[in-house]
Amino acid sequence: MRNTLKAFKAKALARPDVRREYEELKEEFELLDEILKARTEAGLTQAELATRIGTTQSAVARLESSMGKHSPSIGTLRRYASALGYRLQVHLVKEKGRTGFKQETCSVLGDADALIAKARGLRRTPKRVRVTDRLLHSLKGKRHVRVK
Repeated sequence: MRNTLKAFKAKALARPDVRREYEELKEEFELLDEILKARTEAGLTQAELATRIGTTQSAVARLESSMGKHSPSIGTLRRYASALGYRLQVHLVKEKGRTGFKQETCSVLGDADALIAKARGLRRTPKRVRVTDRLLHSLKGKRHVRVK
């Protein structure tokens, strides 16, 4: 039996890790499909659209190929939509089952300099936890630190 794209996709999506990644990218692919369909319906090539927007054909190609690698600004998307006779709309949609982030405050007794050293170590973790230097310097020399 010859493997088809549909069979490959079904087999890949049977894996939970692949399905999770696929679902995370779903909205991005839907947007890419939408902008490609709009340009096709307008009957424009990438070069013609680029001329209308005031950019290069390669910039339009990057925008249409993958937003994960290239994150266009809202202004760029607005110009793209306008050149095709559309209006850009951006919406926030509440995710099911998610609540807002609850921020708690607690007091931490200890040397702020030791806390600064620990925080600097955290800044370079694989998960890319970042603490700004300005915040770290504001803690320098304090004996009691309030952590939010």
